[in-house]
Amino acid sequence: MEDLDRKRQFLQTDLVTKICSSNDELLNVQVEETDLQMQGHFDGFMSSIFELKVAIKRSNNGEKELLKLLVKVMKGDEKFRRESLSLILFPNEINVYKNVIPLFRALIEKSKASINFRTWCPRIYYADQGNFPNYSDQLETILVMQNVQELGYTSGPKLDLDSQHLTLMARKIAQFHACSYALRILDEVKWSQLIETIIPLNFIENGKIVFESYDIIFKATQTRIYRYYDANPSIFTSDKERSDVKTIREKYGSNPSELMQRCLQQDKTFSVILHGDYNRNNVLFKYEEGKATDVMMIDFQENRYGSPALDLSFFMYMNMTTETRNQCWEDVLKAYHTELLRCLQELTNLPTDDIRLQPYSFNNLMAHLSRYFIYGAMIAIKFQPAMLASTNEISAITHYFHNDIHAPEFSELLIRAGGVTATHRIAEIMLHCSKMGYLQFLHE
Repeated sequence: MEDLDRKRQFLQTDLVTKICSSNDELLNVQVEETDLQMQGHFDGFMSSIFELKVAIKRSNNGEKELLKLLVKVMKGDEKFRRESLSLILFPNEINVYKNVIPLFRALIEKSKASINFRTWCPRIYYADQGNFPNYSDQLETILVMQNVQELGYTSGPKLDLDSQHLTLMARKIAQFHACSYALRILDEVKWSQLIETIIPLNFIENGKIVFESYDIIFKATQTRIYRYYDANPSIFTSDKERSDVKTIREKYGSNPSELMQRCLQQDKTFSVILHGDYNRNNVLFKYEEGKATDVMMIDFQENRYGSPALDLSFFMYMNMTTETRNQCWEDVLKAYHTELLRCLQELTNLPTDDIRLQPYSFNNLMAHLSRYFIYGAMIAIKFQPAMLASTNEISAITHYFHNDIHAPEFSELLIRAGGVTATHRIAEIMLHCSKMGYLQFLHE
């Protein structure tokens, strides 16, 4: 209790002072009252979210205002943070808000590109990492952002998105990616310095698996779909599908983390600064008369430097049903590319036929993306069964994830969660990869 009181005291006093001193329009305000509430329904596995309300009075005109903020901090002791990779994830998120987005913002403002960066993510009032002795004795990250529920942004559908939601997500991430390409073209030195600020987040390092829990879940869900293929050979509609599944099973069935690490390959033409965890869970939608009109990104903890396919394939496989994929897959990709090229041209002021824009033609970009779209497929195959599981199954999965990920019961639970419906759905994801040519890299 004493430790919690210490933290609450810091968040309501020291942190409020830091917020005011970090924002020009708050430098000369009088703080009249603060209120801090735990927001358990916002909490994640590794983070705690507080709702902070700050009543201020402006010195110049006496106007009063209530700032409605959210404060995000790390959970756990040193051991938990090390094992959960919090000491990589949270500093990387702070880096996005503190260094990446401000540099992209300056690029947009200088070029006068028609990109509304203010709707990329909530306004950030404070973002820093380090030692805060009045808060704790550990290394901490503290992120303070606007509570955008006041602006009408809210969570969208639980899992499956329609074409309107998907197109909004494609266009928003295209704007973010375009800034990477533009900065590389305009100032390669500054670009190189920026990507050096990102702490590498690998699946395998020095021959060892980094995400052990991910690896266990990957293996269980891969076992699940291969058993399904064995029991339902009629699901294959071509020899190509059958051959592709056989090859990926032989090469990566027992070591899926190697496949995921392959997806992290970087190059000097197509790699961008990624959101890294871009799916329905980490965006907020704005609605007008029941129609989605805008989307805002949150939770940049897993941001990386790598192929844009990692962001695109994640939400496109995670948040589409088979029917939606068949209806609008190409449309979403075209929406992404159209917005990417529009933003890139406005940011660089280059003519459309400039040689530096040629790599980003639709065909060239799709050829690149096809080599890494398996990433999102693997993530969706891993997560979708849990999203479709019963309440009891979710409770059991959570128990084992927190207490014993090595228990055989955990793997068996992952193999059956969500039932046949979930199994058929994730099996179709791999077949879609084959149909689209996303598994061609296996035969090179």
